Amino acid sequence: MKWVTFISCLLLVSFAESKHLPRKYRDTDVHDTITRASELPPDDFAGIAMILYSQSAQQATYEEVHKLMDDIVALAKKCGADEHSDPECGKPLHTVFLDEICHEQEFANKHGFSDCCAKADAERNECFLAHKNATPGFIPPYQKPSADVACAKFAENKNEVLGHYIYEVSRRSPFAPVATVYKSTAAYEHVLTSCCAKEDKGACFQEEAPPVKKQLMEDLAIQKHVCAVMKKFGVETMQGLKMAQLSQKFPKASFETISKLTGDIVHIHEECCKGDTLESMLDREKLTKYVCSHQNEISSKLSACCEKPVVERGECIVHLENDDKPADLSETVREFVDNKEVCQHYADNKNQHLAKFLYQYGRRHPELSPQLLARSTRGYEELLDECCATEHPETCLPKGEGLLKKHISDTMELVKTRCDHYAQLGGYLYQNELLVAYTKKAPELSFKDLQKYTGQFRDVAAKCCKMDDAHRLTCAEGYADLAIGSICQSHEENHINKQICKCCSDNYFKRRPCFSELGVDPEFHPVAFDPALFTFHGDYCDAKEEEQQSMKQELLVNLIKHRPTISNEQLAVATVDFVTMVTKCCAVENHVECLTEERPKMIEHIKTALGE
Repeated sequence: MKWVTFISCLLLVSFAESKHLPRKYRDTDVHDTITRASELPPDDFAGIAMILYSQSAQQATYEEVHKLMDDIVALAKKCGADEHSDPECGKPLHTVFLDEICHEQEFANKHGFSDCCAKADAERNECFLAHKNATPGFIPPYQKPSADVACAKFAENKNEVLGHYIYEVSRRSPFAPVATVYKSTAAYEHVLTSCCAKEDKGACFQEEAPPVKKQLMEDLAIQKHVCAVMKKFGVETMQGLKMAQLSQKFPKASFETISKLTGDIVHIHEECCKGDTLESMLDREKLTKYVCSHQNEISSKLSACCEKPVVERGECIVHLENDDKPADLSETVREFVDNKEVCQHYADNKNQHLAKFLYQYGRRHPELSPQLLARSTRGYEELLDECCATEHPETCLPKGEGLLKKHISDTMELVKTRCDHYAQLGGYLYQNELLVAYTKKAPELSFKDLQKYTGQFRDVAAKCCKMDDAHRLTCAEGYADLAIGSICQSHEENHINKQICKCCSDNYFKRRPCFSELGVDPEFHPVAFDPALFTFHGDYCDAKEEEQQSMKQELLVNLIKHRPTISNEQLAVATVDFVTMVTKCCAVENHVECLTEERPKMIEHIKTALGE
């Protein structure tokens, strides 16, 4: 398919030896030009232009973006035939892409780019990036066509349908990596191909389309999370996390190689976070090429990924299983405690010493989560600060081993306990347990927010608890980190409370333990008891099971907000009373009348149980 294969071709042919374009064209006379694109079929180069222009000019119509795309494809064809035929032929690729927008003065004025177009190259690029807006609702919701209409258009012009999909996804996701748009487009094409051949197209779309959207939303959420972490805690924090991940994935690679890969990956994230998705794509391909050309030094499991088309390699490497540990790798890292020169090494180069500890511990423990490895490194740093200040650090440092083992044991036990609860209770009751806990921690949140966040934690259990011991902790802490990140991003926009603020702000790697340890918000003023809070909206008995569950969860949250210190026994009384009422009333013909009569009795009984 041309709209998907263009990225593979473009990366393979045009930019196989590309550098960081913006820095390069600003700092030297060497740069990639649009003449390289002439090596590609016009339809292939058109695709990359569609993504970039849709992300840059989000409010432009499909037809307007298509015209920009047509113009730059024509320029590429012209320059390919004669590289001296137009001054644009010798300009850097970023410059040419933006020139096309600025040459269309009416278009630039209409979409607010006139101020950017008046600037010089480097400043102009930064200006365009600053115009990107990822605020939900900035672009109106997409109106999906019916299955029959979508299939008719797909049969008539496959590339046009996929082009519209790229346009709609890209303009709503201006910071999304090109690879993310590519992956989602390929998945959408598969759904179209599969469902349009079925007799019941609508039913097929209802089954196969939601997972495509869910995966896209997850990929976008991960990218947003990475950006939020770097913005809040700095690039060094993300470097620590990536070094932990890479040390586990590539335990045979040297510290120098892991350090280089870490720096490159974090740099790519930085580019995407500021919206420079073209440079991010080029640098990702460059990194992938480096990894595949150094397989012997990095991992014995890379060959399968490196044999794939270029566009698929990066995603394959991301999901690659950890390589086997070197046979001669010792079980422990005693040299970071027993070595008499430890304090001197730490004093000479603190950051490198800690990075080496993280690297050495990570490559020995693929079963631990990167977050736990980073927390352990932080604990080691605190141990060094304490012990190296004493007269005899050699007698102080050994206690760190016991502290580390305890933290690992406590973390593993927490995950086991959560998974046991999930197995015993099932998804719905498990979420109810989380609702009780998180309503106490953050009673200021609305019911919808509490339901959303606890639903994310429930999904973590559903996804991770079925995994084996080698993967469960990494999965659980990784996805729990995303859920906690969602809460913290919400807190950044609207203050929740002080204890949530402290967990979200103090230390990234300690956020999960901090949230786990939170209790009732001490500054929350309980909501006054209001019978209206225990009134159903609509007829409970005739509602679908999912709607009934949501109604019951809202009542549960209202009860906790009224009495954050409610005991398990009091909660049990309220639950039994409620179940008794609905069981009785839903069994009679006039449900509403019964509920109207029984509800005041239930409320009085609950108030008595609460001592009111």
